[in-house]
Amino acid sequence: MPSPVGHALGGLIVGLAVGDREPGAVRPWALALPVIAAVAPDIDFLWGRHNMETHSLGAALLAGLAVLAWTRGRGPGLALAVALAWSSHVLFDWLGSDTTPPLGVMALWPLSSDFYFANAFLFDAISRRTYRPDFWSHNLWAVAKEVVMLAPVAGAAWALRRRPSSDR
Repeated sequence: MPSPVGHALGGLIVGLAVGDREPGAVRPWALALPVIAAVAPDIDFLWGRHNMETHSLGAALLAGLAVLAWTRGRGPGLALAVALAWSSHVLFDWLGSDTTPPLGVMALWPLSSDFYFANAFLFDAISRRTYRPDFWSHNLWAVAKEVVMLAPVAGAAWALRRRPSSDR
């Protein structure tokens, strides 16, 4: 499962691609919300239910609806960006390596409590076993791979977003 760095880059990509639009401008708060939404599902570590309800498309929909309510319907693009950024967390975890049972994510909650795992191993599992001798080297390598994969996509999204609309 990806690190917070990988998830944050996923949220940044979504925020740049579909987030709040103001021609020729990128508002920091409008990018911050999708980034936060992309990392937010891991809050479930606090109550010991990792990869369960918060790692689902149902939770992503609820997050998007909360933003829509918060903006009183004036921020549909931002609400969509938050829902898709949250969904990117679910997608990345589904595509990643998982070493802690139950394997996968509860992606279709509340419709199903089944766990889904792609066996794609696109992202390395981030170790939380600080006692292991390879803890730092493994995690640094995993984060470096995420940055190499996702930073160019974020850079391209940034460059496209910064172009004046007449150039698109």
